[in-house]
Amino acid sequence: MITLIILSLLTIIAGIVIRLMDEAPLVDVFLVFVGSIMFFIGLFIIDTPTAKDVYQGKTILEITYKDGIPVDSVVIFKDKKK
Repeated sequence: MITLIILSLLTIIAGIVIRLMDEAPLVDVFLVFVGSIMFFIGLFIIDTPTAKDVYQGKTILEITYKDGIPVDSVVIFKDKKK
């Protein structure tokens, strides 16, 4: 997870360096775009509970019922509960 964020930041920096050196006109834009997408995916992954979090008891299961029938369930961190 953290590796993805670091890799995305390095990709963004590489795009900026290529832009400053005026080496390739579209490669820099592509690298910054891909790096930004990877960065936001990394941030999303960090906030998602993993199997290890469930095993260690850091999460709870919230079940939504409609007319007594379970219709949805979500695993959330205990400290982020509303």
